[in-house]
Parts: sequence; C-alpha cells; structure tokens
Amino acid sequence: MSRLPLTHLFQGDRAPGRPVALAFGPGAEAVVRTQAEFAAAAAWVAGHAGRTGGGRWVLACEDAWDFAAGLFGLLLAERTVVLPPNFLPGTVAALAAEGGVLRGLPGPEALRGRPGPPREPIRGGRLEFWTSGSTGEPKGVAKELAQLDAEVAMLERMFGHLLTAGPMVGTVPHHHIYGCLFRLLWPLAAGRPFLCEPCGDPAGFKRALAQPLAPALVASPAHLSRLPALVDLGGLPVPPAVVFSSGGPLAGADALAWRRWVPGGVVEIYGSTESGGIAWRSQDAAPASADWTPLDDVALTYEDRALVVTSFRAGPEPLRMADAAEPSAGGRFRLLGRLDRTVKLEEKRISLPELEQALEAHPWVDRAALVVLAGPRPVLGAVVVLKARPPGGRGALVRTLRAHLGQRFEGLALPRRWRFPGELPYDPRGKLTTQALAALFLPGPGERRPPA
Repeated sequence: MSRLPLTHLFQGDRAPGRPVALAFGPGAEAVVRTQAEFAAAAAWVAGHAGRTGGGRWVLACEDAWDFAAGLFGLLLAERTVVLPPNFLPGTVAALAAEGGVLRGLPGPEALRGRPGPPREPIRGGRLEFWTSGSTGEPKGVAKELAQLDAEVAMLERMFGHLLTAGPMVGTVPHHHIYGCLFRLLWPLAAGRPFLCEPCGDPAGFKRALAQPLAPALVASPAHLSRLPALVDLGGLPVPPAVVFSSGGPLAGADALAWRRWVPGGVVEIYGSTESGGIAWRSQDAAPASADWTPLDDVALTYEDRALVVTSFRAGPEPLRMADAAEPSAGGRFRLLGRLDRTVKLEEKRISLPELEQALEAHPWVDRAALVVLAGPRPVLGAVVVLKARPPGGRGALVRTLRAHLGQRFEGLALPRRWRFPGELPYDPRGKLTTQALAALFLPGPGERRPPA
C-alpha cells in the first residue's frame, strides 16, 4: 500500500475495514481496529475540541489508540497538541494551564457508526514534545506536522523494504517522539497496523510477537539488553522482521546477540527530539559497523568536535548537537561521547564516557554509569551492574575496580562513591538521567550522609 501524507490520512482511498491497529481483548486474540473506527474517533475528538474551545490541548491518553485518534482529531480542529513527558497529574496540570486536556475517548460501542471527518487535508499542525533530557529538567520542543511527515517519508524510503505487512510493536512509550514516530505515525502513513499495548515485560513481549506476519519491533537499548535473559527468543513462532533501537547507543555485544534471532540485526537510529533522526547503523562483527551513516536528508559538519546537523526536520538553522564526533570512511562518522559529559574536578578535565568504557572492560562488570555528586567538594559516583558478585566482599570489590581504573587514570578521576544495583535506573524511554543516577546515592533510612 502506498504511503499517505499525514495531512491526508482521511482523504485517501483506504477501505473502511482496513486494519489500523490491534488491541488485545480479554482473551489472547487481538481485536482489529479499522480505518472507519479511526476516522470516527478522530472526528469525535475534533468536534469535542471545537465545542470546548482552547487553542492548546494536552494529549494525556495512556492508550495508544486513543492517543493516535486524539492527536489527529486535535490537528483536524487546528489545535496545538502538547505531548507531556509523562501522564502524572501534576505534570498534566502544569502543561494544561492555558488550554484543554484530552485523557481518553468514548469506547468503541459509543462511536460505532459515527461519520468520519470531512475529506479535507489537515491544515497546518503544531505539536509540542516535552522531554526531560539528560538532566531531568522539562523542556518543550515544537514540531510542525510537516517535519514529522518528512521523517515518516524518509523512514519508509530508507527502511520500508525491511518490514512486512505485520504490525509495529513497541517497548517504548507512544508519547515521546521516537515511539510516536515509529509506533504510530509511520504505520498510519504507510498503511500498516500498530499494536496498541506496549510490550516491555516478558509476557507482553511474547504475546505481541505471536502474530501471523512478522512484526517490526521498536525498542530501546535498555530493553534489548535485558530481553534475551527474560524471554526464549529462539522459541518465538515468528521472529521480528526487523528491530529498531533508539535512545542511546546499543552495546556491540547486545547487537551481536540479537543477530542470532533477527538475521538483519538491529537498526539503530541516532537523533534527538530537537533534531529528529540523524543517522543509522546496524552493528555486526566488523569494527567499522560501529560507525554511523547519515540519513539521506541530513547534511553534517563538525564544529570544535561537535556534530552540526542541517535538515528540514531539525529546523531552519543548523543545529549543534551536544555530542562529540569525528568523520570516518565513506561519509560516515564516529560518535565520541557527549560534550557535556566531560567534567572538571579541581581543574582537571575528566571524560565520564571514557571512565565508563574502562569500567565495562573489566571482566566482572556488565554495565557502568558515572555521575558527578554535588557537594562542598564534588566527587564522582560510580553505578556498576556486575555480571556476578565476586568473592571478597564490597570493600575488596571497590579496591579492585579502583585499581583497574588506576592503571589509566589519575587518582582525582577515580570514583569516590560506589553503588552496585541489579540494573541501571533507565526510565520508560530507555534514558539514563543524571537525576536517576544521583538518587541512588541519597542516604536511606537510618543512613548518614558521607562527609564532604
């Protein structure tokens, strides 16, 4: 089926009974939601917004079907759509100070048989994505519907041949830009169904992938690193046709592990809310596969080691990223870590990514993350996930890891405080924030804060 522009989803010749989404009912079978239902739901939202008023609406629908119909209904009503970073009452209330809130739609029975919207294109279309970023501070990023449509067109052009007619299923939230684009907007435009429920837990994952046609999996590095230990991927009836990953770099070992079940490997997308997608890679055993290839509508330059992106999707001006990079062969580039993760302690510059890579090179360490802990004298805290608890107790473990780092780094760069959780504190988007790491070092009940 040919792709429709997002502005023309209700203008094309798609049959009323065409599957738009799959939703699991009380049993194990998926319930099909159709084009006619989607059009009726969007028309109801447009009418509701028109009667209620307000030029800016917070879209706070936890159900992906309600969210998708709500998004296009609000766009039909020419409202600015605010996509919150989470659906907590305080967050929604703060963003809704100047307009309405859409929390859900009437059930399918109440909308059955209602007419769809007029067969006219959506005029304009403005969305505000709110993201916590790496610091935890909320930040709004405005996007025009035309920019999102350009991204969807690029995704179909570059990766559409990897997909079947099976559904898009995802472990990531639908209200952040990656999940919104890959789980909802791309399949809506391309005429493929999407699965309403997320599948981040093992039971949901197995149910989501038990489809007659091979689905496409939209995930994050945090989920892809954990799922092989939780699910017998080899026992799935149909492996995913393709796996997409975004939100951070996927470890090479995890990429190779997924190739055992998905021969095409994992397609990683590098980008941000501000820039949209920038580049892609699919890692295999070849060292050069760790480099990134720019997407076909992106131009790149380098400014003081920082990557600078030029594309319609990133906005009218070149966008300087917070990532250091260097060009490599064939027009590709190599990421060197975030520029804002090179910190100064007592006038010494310390690269946190370099320290993390050195820790992960130790045979006892599975994952590591570093954070600067504020205080009268800032120090580094290390959060380390171990492959197995080694003998000798915590003190011996810390001394061993500090000695390992001491072979390459000065004493000032060595972490002073350590935590050994079962896993890193990723958020639902697969992001690892400074706030979440620092919270692991807060004193618990009965504990005293360590001296400065």
